[in-house]
Formats: sequence, C-alpha cells, structure tokens
Amino acid sequence: MTMLIQSFRFGVFLFLYWLFSHSVSTHLCTKYKNKIMNKIFTTILVLVALAGNAQTADSVLSRGGAMDVYYDFETQDKTELNRATWDIGLTTENRGASIIINENAGTELFLYSSDTADWSTVDTAGFDFKNIYNSETTWSSGAFANQGTAHPDYGWGIYDQKKHDINGNRIFILKTKTEKYLKVVIDQMSPAGVYKFRTANLDGSNLEVYEYAKTDPESMGKNFALVNLDVGDFVFENPASSKWDILFTKYTTTVQMGPTSQDMSVAGVKINAGCEVAQRIGVDVSSDDTTDLNWNTEITEIGYDWKSFNRGTFEYNITPEQAYFVRTRNGAVYKLWFTDFTVGTANYLFNTKEIKAGVASARTVTKLNTTVYPNPTKDILNIRNKENEALIITLMNAQGAVVTESNVAANAKQSISTSDFAKGIYFLQLSTSNAVSTQRVIFE
Repeated sequence: MTMLIQSFRFGVFLFLYWLFSHSVSTHLCTKYKNKIMNKIFTTILVLVALAGNAQTADSVLSRGGAMDVYYDFETQDKTELNRATWDIGLTTENRGASIIINENAGTELFLYSSDTADWSTVDTAGFDFKNIYNSETTWSSGAFANQGTAHPDYGWGIYDQKKHDINGNRIFILKTKTEKYLKVVIDQMSPAGVYKFRTANLDGSNLEVYEYAKTDPESMGKNFALVNLDVGDFVFENPASSKWDILFTKYTTTVQMGPTSQDMSVAGVKINAGCEVAQRIGVDVSSDDTTDLNWNTEITEIGYDWKSFNRGTFEYNITPEQAYFVRTRNGAVYKLWFTDFTVGTANYLFNTKEIKAGVASARTVTKLNTTVYPNPTKDILNIRNKENEALIITLMNAQGAVVTESNVAANAKQSISTSDFAKGIYFLQLSTSNAVSTQRVIFE
C-alpha cells in the first residue's frame, strides 16, 4: 500500500512537471525559462510533500455497537467482528494466561467458589452476583484473571512450580451473550499452551469439555482464540495482531453520574498490545507538537471520554483541542482526533495523520510493575511494589476526593485496611518519579 501511494505521488509529480514545462517552453523565451522552471520545480516538490503528509478523514461504522471494528493506520483497513459470535477469548501469547469476556455483547462473569470440588453442588440460590470485568489497562488481565493475587495465582488457576502447568482452582458463573447461565472451570493450561476447560448448565446438564492449543494455525498470530459457548465452537474471524492498531468497541467502566458513580457500557477505543498512546489536551488539533507528553500503554488510554452526551440536543459533543498520538508496533506514529460520534448508529468520525520520524518527541514512561489484590475486597487491600523505587499511594473516592495517602518502599508490600471506609467504588492512584497509573477498586 505504501509503495503504491509513493508511486502515485511520483506520477503526479512527473505529470505536473511536464505540464508546467510544456507551458513555459511554449510561452516564454529561453532567458526566463530556467529561472521560472526552478521555481515551479520547487513548488511542485512542496505540494507533493504536503500531500504525502496530509491528514485523512475517515469513519468507522459499528452499526450501533453490533460490530467490533479493528483499524490499521497505515492501510486504513477495517476488519469487522460481529459481537454476537463469541463469549470468551483465550490468549495466544506464549507465556500468557489471560482469558477475557465479551463485554461488548453483554457477557458477564461472577466468581462462585475458590474450590473446584464444589462443581457438582453449584447452587445460586441467594448467590450475590457481583460482576468481574476485563482489565481496562492491559489485555494480559482478562476477567477470569482478575481474582488472582500474583504469581503463582493466575486468577483462574495456580501455577505448579514442578510441572510448569496452571491448574484450575476457581468456579465461575458466566452469563452468555444470549443470557444463558453456565458454570465454568478452566481446568488446566499445559506448559505447551494447551487449554482444558469445561462448562455446564447450573444443574450440571449439557456438560461441554474443551481442549485448545495456542499453536493451532487458525489462531496463531492473533491476540485471542475466541469461543462461542452457546454453540460450543471456536471463532477465527478476528484479525492477526499485525493487522490492526486500534479497536472500536464497547466495554464496561465506572462512570461518574453526578455525586455517584456506576458501572456502564461505553463506546470507545482500545489500543493493540505493543502500541503506545500520548494524549494531548488544550492544544489545537492541527498542531503536530508532542513535546513533553507521556506515552502510555494502557489499552483504554484513548477510551470514550473524548465525547460527552448533550441531554439538550440528544447528540454527542466532541471535546475540543484533544488529540492522541499512537505509536504502532512497527514504530510509526499517527495523530488521531475525533470530529463526531452519532447517536444510534455509533458511527465514529475522525482524522488521522502520520507524523514524520523525529517529530514525535514525547518521552516514554515505563509501565508500573505493581500488583493490587484482592479486588473486590472486604477487609484488606494489598499493594505489592515491584519497582526499584518507592511508590506513592493515593486512594480517592468515587467523587475524586482523596481519602488516604501513603508510601510503599521499593520492592515491598503494604496493606490498607478497608474496614474504616464505606462500601463502594474507589480509585487507587500509584505513582513513582516517572510513571502514574490509576485503577478502580471495590470495597465490599
């Protein structure tokens, strides 16, 4: 695609040069020909260069959120994935253990028991259905992994130090996209990357046993192997990791609603693993300046809050002077800014522009190496700092007010007693001298 564009630009240059040259040769004497031709030549070069770095207006139609759309900056290719085709995704990452749920389609996950021996006696009478969500910061922590504390606990299973496999230790209740409730156990992932898991109706009927290898050629090179639990089969319509940079989708996050906050499904954008984003606010979007901005690897850094719903007009307003710079897996940098988002059809309108090498001078910030667990929690919230410097902890309530601050020494652990705080949603900000991350925590 890039070579075709370059060839086209060169062809345009030759045509314009011939046209002006012919015109000059016909109407001007030799004395002035060379001087004017040099000016024309320079002008054409500038015009071609500008065309080569021009912005591109584009749009993505998610059909009211019915489609996930994977977008490639270089080619402007859009790959659609029907949200109704899958429920869970198994990571294909070589050393990964992440298992995500399809929040876009309404798939929900709940922890039932931390003992797989309870499989045959699952009874949800009186069960408190508390949702577990995918991480908003990384693809490496899907909903099934969010109950883990740290290695060797991977959320759905425990790592065996001798055999090097992960063995299931929790039972989950999953509501599929068609609102069917299943009990689920991820029994094992072998050192060779072979998953074994089972599902059944809550009463034990319709038992389905699955086995899937990360080396399967149909999913190799993709972020996840997707599974449709309603029909008991795998889905391979998602693109290879190398074929997309950002994903237009829906996901669940905590949204402030006046004095309170609640979990809501939002239409927004996630970045691919291996990409980075620098957000810039308060500068005209025509500017390519990225000086002093920080690169962020959180997958929802672009997210949804570049727009806000206007209850007077029942339309979305786009936040002015807000742009994003995305560094792709191959090192290219693109500027992205939104121009509209339509109600109903969930159509994203935006502009993109490739930034020349050397222009994107935003400094890189290393992602914090920390673990926060358990989440949700009833009594104690643990913060394990794996950084080589002290960590500043700031706990804020749903309204953004700071309720407590403390420090964790380098390579140390600290616990916060949650019994003195009201139940609800809080935000935990962790920061060092060169990095800041914020995540939602729930006190039960």
